[in-house]
Amino acid sequence: MLIDYHIHSTFSNDSVAKLDDICQTAIERGISKIAITDHVDYKYPIQPPDYALEDFEDYFGTIAQYQRQYQGKLDIAIGIEIGLEEHHLETYDKLLKQYPFDFVIASLHMIDTMEPHLGVYYEGKTKEEAFRVYYDKITSFVESYDNFDVIGHLDYVKRYMPYPSEEGDHLLALDAVDRLLKAIIAKRKGIEINTSGFKHISNASMPHFDIVKRYHALGGRRLTIGTDSHDARFVGYKVKETADFLRSIGIKEVMTFHNRQEITVAL
Repeated sequence: MLIDYHIHSTFSNDSVAKLDDICQTAIERGISKIAITDHVDYKYPIQPPDYALEDFEDYFGTIAQYQRQYQGKLDIAIGIEIGLEEHHLETYDKLLKQYPFDFVIASLHMIDTMEPHLGVYYEGKTKEEAFRVYYDKITSFVESYDNFDVIGHLDYVKRYMPYPSEEGDHLLALDAVDRLLKAIIAKRKGIEINTSGFKHISNASMPHFDIVKRYHALGGRRLTIGTDSHDARFVGYKVKETADFLRSIGIKEVMTFHNRQEITVAL
């Protein structure tokens, strides 16, 4: 069974993907289960304050219509992608208590108010330092906060880094990667395999398959697969290839979610 558990619709203002097109594309590409995971980042520096989804009544009502329309053809989870921000964790808790989300991705889009997309984050840092600071920041969040299901795109900094992309980039700061993975496993949380990384010059998922293998070797068993699509053309992108890789290393299951409860899905 194929899943795409990280999709942005037009409820995210950086997405052009209409729900009709998302659902149709998923079915055409053999995807059985999807999660709509639109953005809530309260202090995103590029497009404030519009980056945060606000009308949750409309969000839930609209997706519920599609759940009914595609019942028996496509399983649609109502999810969200929250941006890890120190001063808004209580706000997220209130939001997640107020609405019955199926699934929550927690992603680090900013480090000390700096968004890697803007470039300033990398100033004065070596490539390894850029990765290490990012991993350490996620680790500190994971150790202090647990109202999420999976951590999104673990090596996100590679998407915008100004340094040359090299084959061994995923091997940088491996001790920090190990601390992060162990913290995630200790909290009984998961990681996503974000296939949008295959569109990057590195041609590798986020995190790299080697980090996925390390997560599994350390005892991690909670994995989701998501395309991070912001355009319906990319729904299901590299999902089959990712599932094939997981089977090749002995991983036969991934997770989906309903009412924040994990459901094991055979690949």
